[in-house]
Amino acid sequence: MDNIYDGKQVLRFATKYKAKDLFNIGQELTKRKGTGNYDSKRTEFNVNYVPMKERNLYQQVKKILKERDIEYLKKDSTNILNGVVFTSGNEFFQSLGMKFKDSGRTYKTGNKKGQSVFVPDINSKEDIPLEVTYYFDSCMEFLIDLVGKENIVMAQVHYDEDTPHLQAYFLPIVNEVKRKVYKKDNEGNTIKEEVKDNNGNVKLIPILQRDNNGKIIYENIKGKFLNNDQFWKDLGGKNSFAKLQDKFNVNVNTKMYKKGNLFMYKKRNEIVHLI
Repeated sequence: MDNIYDGKQVLRFATKYKAKDLFNIGQELTKRKGTGNYDSKRTEFNVNYVPMKERNLYQQVKKILKERDIEYLKKDSTNILNGVVFTSGNEFFQSLGMKFKDSGRTYKTGNKKGQSVFVPDINSKEDIPLEVTYYFDSCMEFLIDLVGKENIVMAQVHYDEDTPHLQAYFLPIVNEVKRKVYKKDNEGNTIKEEVKDNNGNVKLIPILQRDNNGKIIYENIKGKFLNNDQFWKDLGGKNSFAKLQDKFNVNVNTKMYKKGNLFMYKKRNEIVHLI
């Protein structure tokens, strides 16, 4: 079994989108307004795996959270949405048969500074090789397995920028969270104590339940929670990004490979042959 390309396929996450960010994200995806180099002639070839169904992304997220009765902290500081991009270098897409052309621009910074920027040469759907389509299908399958189909609020393949990529946004939903346990009286009411702050003001603060060693006691609560911290802890904490990158690369290379002159793609226990 020979890999069709030895370079890395890139998986990038952004985990700190708040409610105030949602409108601009939606504008970028639906109206192609943002910081990218958009070619409107190629926008029609973009693919919607999960399209916008509401007036804007904020309304779409709000509706999902309400309809599914998902519990979360309704604060401006809450990390309400995660983003992810699946892509690779142009060489990878060229190995799948996609053609590129000189954009007339040059790179302004980085290792390619001064070199020409090449972009996808797409004038019809036939210019998008099946191998590229199946690559993004496999990316989408990987995302669904990772976060759950029901938690993906938008997902699009963009062919109208410099490099083809799948851009998606999802809710970091977990089914169990750890919460601090507080002391309660015989009637089940939380016991509070008076505490003075730095300004001398007295506040009532719930008393934490502690074990014999003085450590705070936690309890596991089951349900449906939007909890970004717990979501990434469940995936391995600070090492989760690197682990997911490795897992993704293995996933892609086991689903797409070249055998002789025949491209093959493994999709949900099926093998699609591409001549």
